[in-house]
Amino acid sequence: MTAALRYEWRRLWSIRSTYWLIGSTLAFQFFMSLIIAASVDAGDSDFSEGQLTSSVVSVGASIGSLPLFSAYIIAMLGVFSFGHEYRHGMIRATLTAVPNRGAVFTAKVLTTGILAAVLGIVCALLGLLNATMFLGDDADTGSSFVWKVILGLVVYTVLFGLFGLAVSEILRNQTGALALVLLFPSVIEGALHLLLVIPEGEDGINKVAKFLPFDAGGQMFARPLFADIDDIFGYVPLEPAEGGLVLGIFTLVLLALASTLFVKRDA
Repeated sequence: MTAALRYEWRRLWSIRSTYWLIGSTLAFQFFMSLIIAASVDAGDSDFSEGQLTSSVVSVGASIGSLPLFSAYIIAMLGVFSFGHEYRHGMIRATLTAVPNRGAVFTAKVLTTGILAAVLGIVCALLGLLNATMFLGDDADTGSSFVWKVILGLVVYTVLFGLFGLAVSEILRNQTGALALVLLFPSVIEGALHLLLVIPEGEDGINKVAKFLPFDAGGQMFARPLFADIDDIFGYVPLEPAEGGLVLGIFTLVLLALASTLFVKRDA
């Protein structure tokens, strides 16, 4: 296992896309959170201090105005964990150097998860930095409200990254995996959400929408600004822990499938 981790760590840092994606994630987070923090007028806002701060940290995702873009970029690291090897035929070299497939898969999961967690934390800290600089006394950086949002952001980011890894191994096609990872949480789930919510009153079918994995997982950091959300969507979203559990189970099922296929299929 140690050899697999060492090999995967070196492989990760030998790929130029690793540096591009990390740099893009941090640059996007810094400049977008800076723009949001600089444009907010706390005195004229109806948001609480915690909502203002978390909206800066999440670049608008916590109040539902934007997707969590940093998580999408980080998920690409998960895709490239297997995608690069299948695209360039390097998976055979990996399995020759480390002939234990279970160890190779576990090493990829661990490195992807750890890197996603670190990047999620750094992104949150960059957002807090900009919130402190521009919001001043209105920055609620020490409240449990904000740190619960940050915890949700980090967990969501890690699960998103592992989702990308699992999809990449299942498809064994980097382009297809990238397309699915970028489109599934937004376009595909969005279309399913509309199909389930529009026929309101049909035996409660609209309530199934709250179990869509990424919509459910988003509740870990989403803090709606309106109280009657059930009147708008036709259902009450899951609580943060429940939503995280749904996304976690969904990701674990895909990882289990990916692990099984990786062990049984030819390289």
